[in-house]
Amino acid sequence: MVAFRTERIVDDKALVRNARRLRELADGKALIAVIKANAYGNGAVRTAKALADEAQMFAVATAREAQALRKAKISAPVLILGTITQFERQLAVGLDDVAFGISSLSEAAWLDSEAHKRGRRIKVHIAVDTGMRRFGFPPDPRLIRLSASFSGLDTEGLYTHYGRVGSGNGFTERQEEIFLAVENELRGAGMRFRYVHASGSASVLRREGLCGNAFRAGLALYGVCPDGCPRSGLSAVAAVYARVLAVKTLERGEGIGYGSSFSAENRMRVAVVSAGYADGIPYSASGRGFVLVGGTKCRIVGSVCMDVFFCDVTDAGSVGEGDIVTVIGGDADGAISMEEAARLSGTSAYELSVRLAAKRR
Repeated sequence: MVAFRTERIVDDKALVRNARRLRELADGKALIAVIKANAYGNGAVRTAKALADEAQMFAVATAREAQALRKAKISAPVLILGTITQFERQLAVGLDDVAFGISSLSEAAWLDSEAHKRGRRIKVHIAVDTGMRRFGFPPDPRLIRLSASFSGLDTEGLYTHYGRVGSGNGFTERQEEIFLAVENELRGAGMRFRYVHASGSASVLRREGLCGNAFRAGLALYGVCPDGCPRSGLSAVAAVYARVLAVKTLERGEGIGYGSSFSAENRMRVAVVSAGYADGIPYSASGRGFVLVGGTKCRIVGSVCMDVFFCDVTDAGSVGEGDIVTVIGGDADGAISMEEAARLSGTSAYELSVRLAAKRR
């Protein structure tokens, strides 16, 4: 463990347990595992391999992400969520069993043209904008039917995206009502979809808006809960570690690192740690975040640098070069979760999970 400067350890068994638990919470609906942004920093290919028997489909955000799965011999169906550029579409239409989320007639027409050129049908999931105002057709069944009328398209799915789960103002309920009304009218017109999905991690954990026969799980799949959501038996998947590079003794009034953001109030020991914002440690954690050293919670002091940060190890006992620093995870009786670290840094668990990929060792 931590053979180099920083390391992110991923527990594949916890990943599988989380997938199964989320399927239980979603009443057995089909799992569309969201592995965009390198599976939120946990490794898209390894995640896809670990969940080969659990997920019916994998969702990504870009054509390059879909291509990387195919290069790694991942053969499961892949859905590219949201709108992508025409250059990306050119790349993705050449990949096997890749479906496109579409939000406009122009996208549908372009894909239809490509399908006829290639002599095959292209799978699409029609996005419906029920209030998030990001991607999707307006909730007009006539327009959606027109987009689905292209003979080169296989309208495999219908979906929407909730934007304010847990807000308590009825917004999710209104989105669900709009989505179901569209789906019901389309079904009445004879349209059928293999996958109908609206719920994401927060929706499943809060049991809000659980409609359709499938759901998308991203953050919760990795054992990290969106703000305020219950853990519901999920296990943390990732742990992040670094190393102590040196230990400095500061006298009262002395600082460390760039600028003058920190000044020792009393004589203290400070560890120089082998991770910085180039490794995903938020600059905003300066003076606010904590790590574990020998099981002791140690505050980050001074400004986080590109390659290192500093932490107060005065009360951590004997600390020396090479000792492990737990950025995320458990150590002895202590633990720091992704959610806690994000809150202390003034960011979201989504952002921190993606940033703490620790690719540079």
